[in-house]
Amino acid sequence: MFEFENYCDDSGTDGNSPIAVAACYVSSKTQWDEFVRNWNEVMEVEGFDVFHMAEFVAKPDAGHKPFCNWDNKKKTRVYSKLASIINTRVRTGFGVAIPKAAYDQAAPQYFRDRYANDHYTYAVLCCINLVAEWRAQYGITSPVQHIFDQGSPQTQIKAVWDILGSYKPAAEKFGLAPNGCSFQDKKFFKPLQAADILAWQMRNHMRRVMVEHKDDLSSCHEGFQMLRRDMPIRLGFFTEEQMRNNFRTLEQYEEEYSRPGVPTIIFPKLL
Repeated sequence: MFEFENYCDDSGTDGNSPIAVAACYVSSKTQWDEFVRNWNEVMEVEGFDVFHMAEFVAKPDAGHKPFCNWDNKKKTRVYSKLASIINTRVRTGFGVAIPKAAYDQAAPQYFRDRYANDHYTYAVLCCINLVAEWRAQYGITSPVQHIFDQGSPQTQIKAVWDILGSYKPAAEKFGLAPNGCSFQDKKFFKPLQAADILAWQMRNHMRRVMVEHKDDLSSCHEGFQMLRRDMPIRLGFFTEEQMRNNFRTLEQYEEEYSRPGVPTIIFPKLL
């Protein structure tokens, strides 16, 4: 039994998206149990089985039931209820956006071979680093259970776990445990649906606001604002220069200490 659980999902991992996003929510096991109870109540009242953000926002002619039959009034009501549950039950949240072209230019081959051969796995590595910083900030020493959607790149993520978990300082920093990583179906693990919402909103914000160099707050969609307003979440968007600086710092560590470094991710907050 883990005291804290981290639910992580992705957005933009398909080949057509220029940005890959990993987003996660962390809370205590007790609060996640209450989250599920609240979520099930909304599901029963509003009439849906699984909340998937991409299907929820799709045009009606896409045929994603039951969302294609909902009018805007109902969609606003349901989303507001779910956002309220998320904001009430989660302890903290994190989201990292990786411009794929920038990562391809900046990431050295040795780093790809050792830690993250694809953009999304790097985004996951960034997120668990932020979870580690949160644990250190609040003096949390117990391991964290990390739950990913079953559609995530399991082989790559498991490889990262094996590498970090085999090095004691890294395992302690990230709060990793041998049985602390699993891949589940969001239909049955409801908190993954919350992570799906955050990941979608994050990528939409990157695509429509940050890439267009618009103001982060004034141009932020109301649905994303609901998840950010008065909530302790950290959201980051890398530039190529920032990624190069991260990799350069890691290389300097390895040269100085003659051993693999524990990746430390630094990026500006959007809030």
